[in-house]
Amino acid sequence: MPLTSIIIVNWNTKALTERCIQSIYNSIQSGFEIIMVDNGSTDGSVEYIKSKYPQVNILANSSNEGYARANNRGIRAAQGDIILLMNSDTALLSPGPLERIRTYLHDNPAVGVIGAKLLYPDGRLQSCGREFISLKTLVKEQLFFHSALPKPMQAGVKAVPVDYVDGAFLAIRRSVVDKIGLLNEAYYMYAEDMEWCYAARRAGWQIVVLPDIKILHEHAASSIKRFREILVHNAVNTCRFIAKTRGLPEARSGFYVLLAGMLLRIPISVFRKRKLALDYYYGLKSCLALLPALGPILTGKDYETGRH
Repeated sequence: MPLTSIIIVNWNTKALTERCIQSIYNSIQSGFEIIMVDNGSTDGSVEYIKSKYPQVNILANSSNEGYARANNRGIRAAQGDIILLMNSDTALLSPGPLERIRTYLHDNPAVGVIGAKLLYPDGRLQSCGREFISLKTLVKEQLFFHSALPKPMQAGVKAVPVDYVDGAFLAIRRSVVDKIGLLNEAYYMYAEDMEWCYAARRAGWQIVVLPDIKILHEHAASSIKRFREILVHNAVNTCRFIAKTRGLPEARSGFYVLLAGMLLRIPISVFRKRKLALDYYYGLKSCLALLPALGPILTGKDYETGRH
């Protein structure tokens, strides 16, 4: 049976990673390998997963190398003709997802990337594919809180064409990776999945979501521990993508929209008694410090995200 390589990046999410791995064994009987790439965890993840799942191939980094670089290490070690990226804070809810993906790819040779329906723990729809970020989408999300509005649940089994799918659950043909390359490691965290799908689409591949594959996604289970830093990564990488696809002027405007979004969320967090107000403040402060060099940062000349 052909092999699918499932790659999970772990950073101090031992319990969630165990749940993710166990959900794979509960839902899939054969035809896969699991590669866990650990990003310098200090919670005993490596030892624990190694003892409980000796069949999992564990690649341990000495430090947190970021999402893209860690996944790329896993991809290089993978043996499968299909690569499936899964976040450590996900869990399979549907039986036989790999058979569904493999059958669909066989029947649709123009499709190169497949995603799933991502659900919050309470059952609400998180995403069923996404559109590429632009200044317009940033304004809707950051200033009008469009992403916070309830989303209609995508029903049925018919594939949904999309711009890109979340890296939380992203299946890609090995042949596509061979053609477009690995994830862009300049993106330490966030937007690397979007850019990867953009490259696949430019190379002529279609991208779809199969809504009958349901995935539980805690969302930001590890990154919330470093939220103020993540705000900076997200702002820079999102606008880097806009600079690449729509030009530097629109990217600059998008960066200012993201600054306004952080500013808006400081009083909102205080009012809701959430513990994120200080994170938004320091994230805003860090982003403001980048303004003098914003052009070179967004064009990738003087800045490697995660190592500044």
